Amino acid sequence: MKLEILSTSVVVLAKHHNPTILHPSFLDFEGIVPSDWETVEAVCTPVFAVVKYKNGIVFNVVENKFQVTDNKIKDDFRKSEVSDLACKYAEKLPHVHYTAVGVNFNGFIESAEAKSIVMEQFLKPNAADFNGISPETLGLRVVYKLPDARLVLSLDGGKANVGTEKERSGILVNANYHMDLPDTNRENRINGIQKATSLFIQHYDNFINVTGSIFPLEA
Repeated sequence: MKLEILSTSVVVLAKHHNPTILHPSFLDFEGIVPSDWETVEAVCTPVFAVVKYKNGIVFNVVENKFQVTDNKIKDDFRKSEVSDLACKYAEKLPHVHYTAVGVNFNGFIESAEAKSIVMEQFLKPNAADFNGISPETLGLRVVYKLPDARLVLSLDGGKANVGTEKERSGILVNANYHMDLPDTNRENRINGIQKATSLFIQHYDNFINVTGSIFPLEA
């Protein structure tokens, strides 16, 4: 079995974001992104804003959060820039009351028997049968308390489009590493964001290891 990373993102929650701030010119002028990045889409409204770049990086802002996503399939997502970009964005807007940071990974394990694999791994035979009817599939949510974050790991059978390939069946493995920020002052909240985003590679490695402890992944 092989784990493929489909995307990764950093989400920063806040009490009041201003979506109208997000614009390609703002990201360029403030040095958040390189000036040579090519914009493929930009939607800026008072309710939400989205800026997409050709390299797969996407910025999203709504009132209660901003998110930086990397959708570009690559061999090693440890090199993704989302954590640095999210940190830079927050540092340019220190007045926002940030409340928490989430580092997310969306993975996929191709398997024609994904639904039965998940059920056989976590469900005793006949344990969830009802009136002689067996469940068709099983979705699982596991929460781990880590030293620097809370990990919510979700497993489910499903389908995914990887790159330009046709839709494939497999196991969807999604992880969210959540860290609450200190509700004290601006400086401590920014420091909290810097700490949370600095753990990106550590969380990535943890995600690979946790998934590998559940499924027999290829080395």
